[in-house]
Amino acid sequence: MRIGVRVTVAEVSAAALTSDGRTQFASRPLQGGLTRPVAAVITELRRALDEPVAVVVFDVTGVLRTDADARVVSVLIEPRRPLQPRRHLWLEESLQVRAAHVRGGHNALGQELFSLDEDALLRLAEDVGDGAHIVVSAAGAPGNGDHERRAAEVLRGALAPASITESRSFYGDSLLVREYTAVLNALLGASAERIASDLADAVTTSAGEKARALVATNEGGSTPLTRLPITPVHAFRAEIASEMLGAALLGGRSDGRVIVAHAGTVRIAEFISGLPAVVSRTSLPDGTSLASSFAHVVPLTQLLLSGSGEPPVTVLVRGAEDALVPFGLTPAVTTDHDLVALGAAVAPMSYWHNRVVRVTSAADVAQALADGEGTARANLVAAGADPGHVHIPESRVLATTYGEAQMVRIRVRGVAETAPRPCRRAPIGARHDTSPAQRRRHRAPVHGSDVRRPHDRTRQLPAVSRHGR
Repeated sequence: MRIGVRVTVAEVSAAALTSDGRTQFASRPLQGGLTRPVAAVITELRRALDEPVAVVVFDVTGVLRTDADARVVSVLIEPRRPLQPRRHLWLEESLQVRAAHVRGGHNALGQELFSLDEDALLRLAEDVGDGAHIVVSAAGAPGNGDHERRAAEVLRGALAPASITESRSFYGDSLLVREYTAVLNALLGASAERIASDLADAVTTSAGEKARALVATNEGGSTPLTRLPITPVHAFRAEIASEMLGAALLGGRSDGRVIVAHAGTVRIAEFISGLPAVVSRTSLPDGTSLASSFAHVVPLTQLLLSGSGEPPVTVLVRGAEDALVPFGLTPAVTTDHDLVALGAAVAPMSYWHNRVVRVTSAADVAQALADGEGTARANLVAAGADPGHVHIPESRVLATTYGEAQMVRIRVRGVAETAPRPCRRAPIGARHDTSPAQRRRHRAPVHGSDVRRPHDRTRQLPAVSRHGR
């Protein structure tokens, strides 16, 4: 049995799916800590369905919080100071971050521009003191991370920080996007650590030690719960993708477009082989970006409904009927169940491999792709996935933004089912509508920049075409 659990500040909501297609929902108000109410809903579902729990996937978007009292120091390693003061992305969030400049960095080819000023790092360590969260961001780090790595070593040896994060661990072409992602990740760390500990105790108490605990991620996948304190930013906006996964399951749609209607909000996403299309950055409500893969879910417009092809499946959350009126849509499914919890229950394990490499031939490209696919498979198996259930839905080489033809980005996604996928059947209480009005709408692609469709193998270097395994 698979269980998805959505945790918010007010409620714990869960959905369970058995291998034979039975579905059950449960919820509890959240009072006090997380452990007891989460354990209670899991226990209730396990007893109601009388089946062992194989996996529990948590969506923690509603409870992840930044630590307002944390001290954060952002160390920027560049050949020179910028002529004009930077507009750091964390300024938009009113986060209290101290920025420090150290000379160093590499160019787009990974060649050192200036040697790292280690003396400046030691002076900074004396000034900062112990207990700070330190973020290290170096120019050219996606192509050569030596300066970020060495700076972290020097600072770690000179003081006792709360954490040190190398921003190259979050892939992004923009230095400031990587910096902001690492800053936010550091500020979420304390909250994520408490949440992960409480949820792990709840799973052990209610589902037994054999049940696996995962956390939903921003792009519609999941990762072991033990990763949450390390990279909480990848779970920071997971509920949007989880909701779409739940709607796709409810509507029986694994390929094509899925629409979800709430009161005042109607969103659309495109699915291919059960996975939503993905973009490289997570967009926050204020317009800033995170270097974290994100399900490509956008507000519905009339333009997106135009064209020809198979009509989308529309899932209406009960009470939001007026939201569909401007589009003339009739819902295929109406429900009052928690789509986020339902989507979390079916989220596969996911691993992304992003690397900037230098290639000079088709053989180099093929080898880099093979290495990336091997890395993705190895990490999923190490996280507990059955090797026979791991597959590579996306494996591609992309041009970088640096303008250097030899420097390319290798992007590979590996996924693995966490448990046998249940029959595609609507949960209890869902109402289907297959009226002609629903079928009249036509299909058009969901447009957006940098959209990654899971089974699109197109390369931006024509010299090689390598198929996913």
